[in-house]
Order: sequence, then C-alpha cells, then structure tokens
Amino acid sequence: MKHPKLKQEHDLFGPIRRGRGRPATGAAKSSAQRQKERRGRLRDDGKAFLTVHVDATVLEGLKAYIRFKDITPDQVIEKLLRQQLLRKR
Repeated sequence: MKHPKLKQEHDLFGPIRRGRGRPATGAAKSSAQRQKERRGRLRDDGKAFLTVHVDATVLEGLKAYIRFKDITPDQVIEKLLRQQLLRKR
C-alpha cells in the first residue's frame, strides 16, 4: 500500500498495466508458412498454379474485362484455355 503523500512510490498491489494491442498467443506464423498452407489447401481442392508474363496493354484489357463481367482472373484464364486449347477438334 502506498502512503498518500508519496506520489513517486509504485503500488505493488495496484492494477497491472498491459501493453498496447492484442496479446500474443505464441502461435503466430510467418508469411511463408501461411502461403504454404494456402497452396496445400488449393492443391487438395484440385487447383494448380500458373504464372505468366503478358504485355501491359493485354493486362489492362484483362482487368477491364474482369470489372465488366464481375469475375475473377482465374475464371477468365480457365475459360479461355478450355475454349481455345482444350476443345474437341
């Protein structure tokens, strides 16, 4: 207990102050670990990964098409590949 006249003395039984922010759980993962788990979930769902390099004007056109149709880039690429390359001849 603190003497009322002493303002510099710390109260040993007073409230404990926590730091700012959300308390740490100790189970935090790195970005690489989260991405690895995401890839694993997608692989389990039968998805594969494709990285492509396209001209900037083509990319702008793709983005405009995506906004117009309100679909994801994945859906556009998959539809194009199915229609153009995987169709029965």
